[in-house]
Amino acid sequence: MILSKPGYIKIYGHRGARGDLPENTLESFRYLFENNIHAYETDILISKDLIPVITHDFKLDPSYTKDVNGNWIEDDNIKIIELTYEEILKYDVGTLNKLSRYGRKFINQKSLDNQKIPKLSDLLKLSSDNDFDDLLINLEIKSTPIEEGLTPSPKDMVNIVIDVVSRSNLSDKIIYSSFDWRVLREIKERDPKIPRAHLTSGAKGKIYDKSPWLDFTPLHSEVELPKLIKALGGSAWHPNYKDVNKEIIEISRNEGLPVNVWTVNKEQDMLRMIDYGVDGIMTDYPLKLKELCDKEDINWF
Repeated sequence: MILSKPGYIKIYGHRGARGDLPENTLESFRYLFENNIHAYETDILISKDLIPVITHDFKLDPSYTKDVNGNWIEDDNIKIIELTYEEILKYDVGTLNKLSRYGRKFINQKSLDNQKIPKLSDLLKLSSDNDFDDLLINLEIKSTPIEEGLTPSPKDMVNIVIDVVSRSNLSDKIIYSSFDWRVLREIKERDPKIPRAHLTSGAKGKIYDKSPWLDFTPLHSEVELPKLIKALGGSAWHPNYKDVNKEIIEISRNEGLPVNVWTVNKEQDMLRMIDYGVDGIMTDYPLKLKELCDKEDINWF
């Protein structure tokens, strides 16, 4: 697994290619492969019958979810953990309601018919069929330390997900990430050789001394994050792009810790992150970033 390549930027499609196609659908990931993008970030939750599924929110989002009759759902409290996968398949997630607050952010996203929330195993099968040498899959395990009843325990989630991955031929292509560092600790305890990326977001108020999101780890200053993550055995740091500057990227580089930032959608921000020296960029518009790199003569992979 190549997380960092001197003189190059790694392009990650965020939730597939959310800016262009419905997020976290198989068609969105297929679109990446068809356009020569070999890395992506996606999200995992667990259904009631303990099947890992590809979706971002703990609850079905009315902004892009229709019921079996083709109507937008109105209930915003339908938990993934309370639905079997057969029940999840009754919903369609191929159309974004452009009148919703969320939909207005991605006004040019195309609609696709009959798009279902996929199983992790389905996505791995698609990825295996497109197993490029530089294929890199970032699986974010969704978990929260501040609210119960949304997921199994971190340990159970880790075991469920890794058991599914182990039945594929892609274990060496996957790095796991989470904002809930308890998940990363459980992965480390299962096998310290499994690559782990520590997600952080200062804007969401999750980074502070002994934060539950950081698994109650002591932290005196945010500039200590790269050293802390390295000391925990992290393979990479995945911060919000708004939280980084050249100084902290340099600190991370001195620690030998790759930095992949999220979610960078504007060209000026993409260029600024490249100037800072980040290793990878997660974007809802991976084709736009690829075209920008080609135009500016910036190496990417």
